[in-house]
Amino acid sequence: MSRQLLSGHKVEQASEEEVKKMEMVPFVRGIVRILPEGWLYSWSATNFLNKIYNMKFRSDDVIVMTFPKCGTTWMQEIVWTMLHNPNLDNPEADESLWLRSHEISMDMHMDIEHFKGKLWHPIMEKFEKMCPGGRIEDGVCLQILEASPGPRVMKCHYPFSLLPPDMLQSAKIDLPQVVYVTRNPKDMMVSFYWFWKESNSFQYRGNFENCIRQLMTGSTLFTPYWPHVKEAWQKRHHSNVHFVFYEDLKADTMLELKKLNDFLGTRLSEEKLEAVAQHTSFSSMSKAGVNQIKKVYGERKSKKTSFFRKGITGDWKNHFSPELQEEVDRWIEKNVSGTDISLRWALWQ
Repeated sequence: MSRQLLSGHKVEQASEEEVKKMEMVPFVRGIVRILPEGWLYSWSATNFLNKIYNMKFRSDDVIVMTFPKCGTTWMQEIVWTMLHNPNLDNPEADESLWLRSHEISMDMHMDIEHFKGKLWHPIMEKFEKMCPGGRIEDGVCLQILEASPGPRVMKCHYPFSLLPPDMLQSAKIDLPQVVYVTRNPKDMMVSFYWFWKESNSFQYRGNFENCIRQLMTGSTLFTPYWPHVKEAWQKRHHSNVHFVFYEDLKADTMLELKKLNDFLGTRLSEEKLEAVAQHTSFSSMSKAGVNQIKKVYGERKSKKTSFFRKGITGDWKNHFSPELQEEVDRWIEKNVSGTDISLRWALWQ
């Protein structure tokens, strides 16, 4: 039986066979497909998507939006640091990024078998402190965000079409700013696989090639990839949208930070931007992230949970067979055909 969201999207329950093929720890109430694009989310996402569609953003909000494993954590830390820690002396920087920059799409994970109806303990502690009397079923992260002072830096893996329709209007005044990050789909796929494989929460059982094909066919959580990117690409010229390629951020971090500085209006000096670049470098974030994850998961579980693997571009070359590379190249070509999306670095490198 299907139903409709406020966004106009149709919700259909994925079959048991579809869910079984995902080869991961099941969600208690299963998986839904959001049509017409076909996005796959946990059933509990439907509890929050209408709330998100009606969500009132603030003019000083910054939303870091990505398809998963496209540089989200790095960009979150960069934006949070530029807005809240430009002098690198804010004690909150020692907290987990999850507690400083909440995820709009996080609440849907409460339905995963591993979480048993609640998110990680530190987030629940913050929820109880900031939202006394709040109901978990109304969205832990959504309520924390509502109670948080600005400027809020938030993360979102949902696409534009599931967010409030008035989030981006013609004028820049009184609207949130969106920083959208995407990357070479091949590197996204490698990162996606290893996150699935090493995550204590999802316990993915599939092999590498199965995961890549699930991503291409839109048959695993968060997919399909291309509609997500294309929706953002169409909005890249909006004054409130800053579109970033992960590869550009890696190749010339300072240049991209200067562009971001202009977009956010943070007016940081070159010296401070250089300090931000160092503070948010892969080595610095990886070291800090290990300690933060230990606080959230504990020593034992943290060894299997990491948001920092290699932080490089082109790692797909160490994973793809020639046959798989050809298959993925055809998938990329098919999806960029007829568009002006620049993915010159994604093919035959």
